[in-house]
Amino acid sequence: MKKKKCPEEVSEKWAIPYADFLTLLLCLFIALFAMAQAGKQAALEYAQAFARAFGMKLVPFQETLPKQILPEPVLKRAELTERGRRLQRQLQELQETLKKLGLEGEFKIAFEAIGIRLILQEKLLFESGSAEIKPETRPVLDKLYEILKDLPNPVEVEGHTDNIPISTERFPSNWELSTARAGTIVRYLIAKGIDPERLKASGYADTRPIASNATPEGRAQNRRVEILILNIRGAELTQPQTGETPR
Repeated sequence: MKKKKCPEEVSEKWAIPYADFLTLLLCLFIALFAMAQAGKQAALEYAQAFARAFGMKLVPFQETLPKQILPEPVLKRAELTERGRRLQRQLQELQETLKKLGLEGEFKIAFEAIGIRLILQEKLLFESGSAEIKPETRPVLDKLYEILKDLPNPVEVEGHTDNIPISTERFPSNWELSTARAGTIVRYLIAKGIDPERLKASGYADTRPIASNATPEGRAQNRRVEILILNIRGAELTQPQTGETPR
């Protein structure tokens, strides 16, 4: 009669590759942890080393950055149409008015392929931590209304903050503050007579900075409201330069 193997006599050869697998898995997690703690350049070097080790080609990663206002030479990659040039003259008149009020630099104009962007700094419109429009700057929005009312273009209003947290009963975070500020501007324009269907309000908190939050000056630039007057077919304000694809 054939003798049955006792349980302790069963082969345990499977344990060796299994232990090797666990060791490799542990090494992978250690490497991933190290990459997470390293800076961007070190992480890239780790990735390149892995790619070489496995005979793979490393495809460059296109980092997705927050939407930012680009330097002036890049901003003017869009050409103004005749309608856009008329609007530009009106906006420049508004800029001159603000200079006389001592608010030079608090209002900027950016020409983009998708339309014309107006950048209004916090100081121009709101007190710190507030979404109530300053009474003394309401005439600025009245002038802006006079400019916008004769245009058929859609208008998007965006609220932005710096990265300093806020926590009040009304605004638990910068998300609520930025959204409330955009909504305040939209409601003001509606009350003046702008068709609500042309308007959109959005709040982005501190996720789309245009300057470094490491300095007071940079944070002041990031606290802003942007009003984007969009192109529509038949009422374009800007057009891409030759060979450029609209964003």
